[in-house]
Amino acid sequence: MHRLQELFATGEGEQGFNQQLHALFEATQLDTAEALLAAELETMDSEMARLCRELSRDAVVLIGWEHLVEAIELHEGDPVTGVTLAIANELDLAFEKGKLHEPYVTIGLHTDEAYAFSAATPADLIAECKAAEGAAWAGREEDIELYLEATGFGPLNTALLFHKQRHFFRDDAPAEAPMRYVDYVIGCWWRALRFQQAVAAEYARLGLPGAIPVVAGMVDMRPELASVHTSAAPAASAARRAEAVEMGEISAADFIQRKPLEEEEELSGTGLRRRFAGSEPEVEEVPEKQGLLRRLFRRGRPLDEAA
Repeated sequence: MHRLQELFATGEGEQGFNQQLHALFEATQLDTAEALLAAELETMDSEMARLCRELSRDAVVLIGWEHLVEAIELHEGDPVTGVTLAIANELDLAFEKGKLHEPYVTIGLHTDEAYAFSAATPADLIAECKAAEGAAWAGREEDIELYLEATGFGPLNTALLFHKQRHFFRDDAPAEAPMRYVDYVIGCWWRALRFQQAVAAEYARLGLPGAIPVVAGMVDMRPELASVHTSAAPAASAARRAEAVEMGEISAADFIQRKPLEEEEELSGTGLRRRFAGSEPEVEEVPEKQGLLRRLFRRGRPLDEAA
């Protein structure tokens, strides 16, 4: 029996494990969170654990940060003082088995008219995310058409979408949790970790004007959490951003689309289509009642799709 099977046998045990990680993410102590999760993965012999171990920190990339910096610099009216950033999965993926699914990125630019970001500490922003009525800035982003793209999540994200053990009911006081449920919980945390690390990497690479904060989370994904990224360093110069774009060979087509490109290749060998053929999509991704982070991050569509 894996130790997490015994720990997750009770709701209190799983809650304690999750609370420890929540605290690390809220404090943006991502290296410590990675060490904790990686130690568990080393003791897990499963396909999910393999997918997590193969998803290295460098494998997940956010494309288009340079254009986020530019949009903030060129924004007319009150200055942008805060950014909300999240990943989410497309709805209605039940008939999209056999393909890799990258999450898309949703982004909001905010001024102090929506919320006093310029006077808020990271702790203030985390507390606002936890407010029962939702954050004050929710739904009040500036009307700016801007899209970023996240790449690298495909195999792990697809496995989580079509995982067969997303719930664990403890009605009969079981002695252990199913290993497949442990797989799912750890896989979700690893996906969240790699996303937050990708945001942190782009912030460290180019920054944002005025070192304004980025509140980053996931929409309709487990775990439901937010991290705040900021820095005392100013945004990179326009020349440095241009050099980064040239080195990365990033074209406008790389970031103007919100929907991720779906790879036709299989997850591993011939197993992807067979592995997920009889499963249902991740129900947590499409709840009937909006979760906390869904209220905080806009799930908008490009103008041509919304029409």
